[in-house]
Amino acid sequence: MIQLQPNWPAAPDRIDLAQGEIHLWKVTLTSPRTQGACRAVLSAAELTRAARYHFSEDAERFIASRGAARMILARYLACDPADLEFRTGPHGKPFIVHPFVDIRFNVSHSRDLAMIAVTRGREVGVDLEWVQPDIAFEPIADYYFDPGENWDLRSAPEEKRATRFFELWTRKEARLKAEGIGLAGAPASRASWSVRQLELAEGYSAAIASEGADWKLAYWEWSL
Repeated sequence: MIQLQPNWPAAPDRIDLAQGEIHLWKVTLTSPRTQGACRAVLSAAELTRAARYHFSEDAERFIASRGAARMILARYLACDPADLEFRTGPHGKPFIVHPFVDIRFNVSHSRDLAMIAVTRGREVGVDLEWVQPDIAFEPIADYYFDPGENWDLRSAPEEKRATRFFELWTRKEARLKAEGIGLAGAPASRASWSVRQLELAEGYSAAIASEGADWKLAYWEWSL
């Protein structure tokens, strides 16, 4: 497991994204400062989606994660965050269509945190989950995990199985998100993917996946 510092550094004023690099951003979704700024850069479709949430805190987290992603990506593209246009693939993976660039990104959020990965010229996927020790994970594992993953889970000490479940789950989700495919009926991939386990904060499990194994990871905490 990669152990990342609990206090992530602030990003430098100038960020250069070289080939072979993946930049990882941690975003706190509950800061009151972010709500107005993030809402201001969202599209009408994103605001409509936010309004559909039943609970206000879920809507606020969605607004913060989407707004932060726009502002982070705009730093790389030297554009207004509101001018970014996105489309989604068949399984919902977003990609930038305006301005046209080779920047790839992926976003995941859970409870009060979000994780945003940015890279160039290669696919990337991230998954972040709040570890719920009381979840009934065995039926989920039986349905979605392959035999090797199930063996890894069942062979873990009983008191560590919930944590191990979320580690395996985030690794699987990160790879599938990198590939742009869904869990249901996911085909076996012929691509070479590397997956790294991450530690964002206490109580969370996270993973990042990308093509090849020759990429370097840099990480920062986002703030306005």
